[in-house]
Amino acid sequence: MKKILALVGTNANFSYNRLLLKLMKKHFKQMADIEIYEISKLPAFSVDVPLEEQTEVWKLKQKVKAADGVIFSTPEYDHGIPAALKSAVEWLSYHTTVLKKKPVMVVGVSYGRQASARSQVQMRQILISPDCDANLMPGNEVLIGGATHVFSKDGRLINAEMRDNLEECFTHFIEYIQLFENADEEEVKMPIKQPRISEAYIKFPTGRLSLKEVQQIFSTIPFEIDLIDSTDHFAWYSDKPNREHVRDVASLGEPVTECHPPKAVPAVMAIINSFRDGKRDVVTRPLWMNGHRSLIQYYALRDIDGHYLGTIEFTGSVEYILNLFEKGAWDKGGTDASTGASKHEDTAEASDDNEVADASTGASESSDDSMETTTAASEPAGTEETDADTGASESGSVDADDEAADATTGASEEE
Repeated sequence: MKKILALVGTNANFSYNRLLLKLMKKHFKQMADIEIYEISKLPAFSVDVPLEEQTEVWKLKQKVKAADGVIFSTPEYDHGIPAALKSAVEWLSYHTTVLKKKPVMVVGVSYGRQASARSQVQMRQILISPDCDANLMPGNEVLIGGATHVFSKDGRLINAEMRDNLEECFTHFIEYIQLFENADEEEVKMPIKQPRISEAYIKFPTGRLSLKEVQQIFSTIPFEIDLIDSTDHFAWYSDKPNREHVRDVASLGEPVTECHPPKAVPAVMAIINSFRDGKRDVVTRPLWMNGHRSLIQYYALRDIDGHYLGTIEFTGSVEYILNLFEKGAWDKGGTDASTGASKHEDTAEASDDNEVADASTGASESSDDSMETTTAASEPAGTEETDADTGASESGSVDADDEAADATTGASEEE
C-alpha cells in the first residue's frame, strides 16, 4: 500500500480543500495510506527564522521524504495559491531537495465555476521549478467548483461526474508512483547483475575481502555504523536489520543540518567540529534507546596522515554484555582472547566439555562454563569533568542523563 502525504493548502479553520482530502483518505483507504498535514503548523517562511523554531519544518521534511507521493490541495485566492501554501513550498525547497523527483499530484476546490484552475496552474509551475524539481503527474486535473453545492453536509462528494474524475485521477497517480518505483528498482539491481562487481575484491594490508563479504560483515556485526563525510553530509549507513536508528536512503547526501531535528544541531556540530579541529577523537554516549541500554560511540575518521575524513558512529544495545557482567561472567578469571591463555592457569583447569575455542586460532576462550554476555562497567558519570563545547568527558563519555543527539541524523532520543 502506498504512503501518501496530503497537504491542506490553506491555514483557514474551515476549508473545502481539507474536506476533499478527508474524503480521499476514507474513499481510497484500500489503495493508499493518506496522511493529512496542516500547513498552519509551520512558521511563515523566512531565512531569518531561528533554527530552534524550525522543528515543525524538519518534521514536515521527514514526512515528505518517507512518503511515496505528495498531494497538494489548493484553493484559489485572487487567481493564485494562498500565501500560506507558498510559504510551505518555500520551506520544502530552500536548501533542501525533499521534493526532488518526488511524485506529486495537484487537486483543488473553490466556490467559483472555474474551480481552482488558475491556482492549480500556478502550483504546477512552482512544483516543476528548478528548486522543487518534483515529478509532477501531467494532466489528470481534479477541478472541483461550486463547493457549496457538490459536497453534502457529511462531507461526501455528491456530484457523480466529479467523483468519477477524482477516482480516475487518483488511480493514475498510484500507477504514476509505481512507474518511478519500478524504474528505481531496476537501477538498483543493475550493478548486482554485473559479474565484475560481485567478483571484485578489496586488498587490505591484513588480508583480502570480496565485496559480498564486506557487505555481509557490516550486516552481521552486533552494532550499526553511520558515516558523516568530511563535508558534513550523511554519506553511508550499514544495512543492518532491526537498527536502533532507522535510516533511509532518501537521507543520503543531505547536509547534517538537514537530516536531524534543529534543536540537536548545536550538539551534533560541536562533536563534528571538535573532531575536525583535532581536539577530540572519540565521544561516548551511554543512554536508553527503545527500552534498553545502548551505547553510542562517535569516532573521528582520519587517514594515515591524520587528515579528517569524517565522523563515524557506532550504535548498539549493551544489555547482553551488562547481563553477563551482572551475573559475574568475569569473576572466575577468563582467558586471553588473543592467545587462549588463562589468566589463572595455576588455579583453573580447562574442561573438554566447557572449553570454547577461538574460531580463527583454535585457542580456548575460557575455562569458565558460562557462555552468556554483557558490557564492562564504566566509571560513574559524575566522576569525570565534561567538555563545555561537546559535552564529552575527558575520556570521551557523556552523562547518560543528557539529551543525546545522533551524530548522523541528530535525532534526540527524547524526540
